[in-house]
Amino acid sequence: MAQAIARVHFRELVEISDVDEALRLIRAAKSSLNDHTGPSNRDLSKTTQVYEIIRQMHNSSSDNDLPIDEIRRRITGRGFTEDEMWNTIKEYSDYGVLFTTNDNTRLRFVVDDGEVSDMDID
Repeated sequence: MAQAIARVHFRELVEISDVDEALRLIRAAKSSLNDHTGPSNRDLSKTTQVYEIIRQMHNSSSDNDLPIDEIRRRITGRGFTEDEMWNTIKEYSDYGVLFTTNDNTRLRFVVDDGEVSDMDID
């Protein structure tokens, strides 16, 4: 997993921070099995719920950019806080799934133009 994290950052060598992040992800995955699951074993954490709202907005939009103000209205309208929205955006930015523009007014998903296999990366 640490090697995959290094590859995401376009590095050939694994760094200590990659190992730390891999261990953090494993701990988070293990704890999510018991802490946030319902009868269907789906992750019901607030971060996941907020991300699902943002992802649905992205899927129904014709543009890859979403206005942060619109996201904020939708998230807070569903009973989540603005802090939970920003925490979700930060977490998924760290994953490399999405990012905000420099002035934090728009959110953009990272779009994969084609499937890339491990063979293409090596």
